[in-house]
Amino acid sequence: MSNIEPGSLVRLIRIPDGIDDLPEETQAVFRHCLGKTFRVVSVDQGLLVLDVGAEIDRRFGGFGSDIRVEPGCVRRSSSGRD
Repeated sequence: MSNIEPGSLVRLIRIPDGIDDLPEETQAVFRHCLGKTFRVVSVDQGLLVLDVGAEIDRRFGGFGSDIRVEPGCVRRSSSGRD
């Protein structure tokens, strides 16, 4: 998994395959997150769980929102600004 583990910062560089099969609101969340940096909170069955709450909760509703993506959808980031 390229040294990506809980606590790592990653940038979402690609939207996962199959997104078109998900509800429109979910697709909008992924599109909004594309290109932004998030912290990995856990790994669930090989998927990285990204904490997107700061970007998503206020805009789309919810509390403590996260998304799950394949490791190939992200690039390790050293800070929230690269």
